Amino acid sequence: MIKGGIILRLIDVVLILLFGFISISEISRQSKIALPKGENIPLSNPDTEAILIIGITQNGDYLVENEGESITGMLQLKNYILFKQQEFVEKNAKIRIRIRSNFNAPVKYAIILANLCDDLNIPKSIDVEHKGT
Repeated sequence: MIKGGIILRLIDVVLILLFGFISISEISRQSKIALPKGENIPLSNPDTEAILIIGITQNGDYLVENEGESITGMLQLKNYILFKQQEFVEKNAKIRIRIRSNFNAPVKYAIILANLCDDLNIPKSIDVEHKGT
């Protein structure tokens, strides 16, 4: 029994030393790569974006101002969009155009408006409704 007690005491001492060395040793590995240092940038408000909805009727007229005003020519439409764009720039807002075409309007009018948006570098989206057949 005496030899078994001494062995247990020696195992206790060895385990205590092992855990002591583990606790004081450096666990993380040093890397040879120096990572860039970051700095905190103050949060800013997200960019505001105004959506200009332009509807297209069956005969190719463009409806603006909540469908309260009708524009017939492309030059008038371009001037209207440029005016609205300038108006939103003064309010520190970007403009995006949403194209809404009537279900029976020819697609060519939507394409013409989409090309105008591309020429003016204005983001656009086209509302499409899928009807099952």
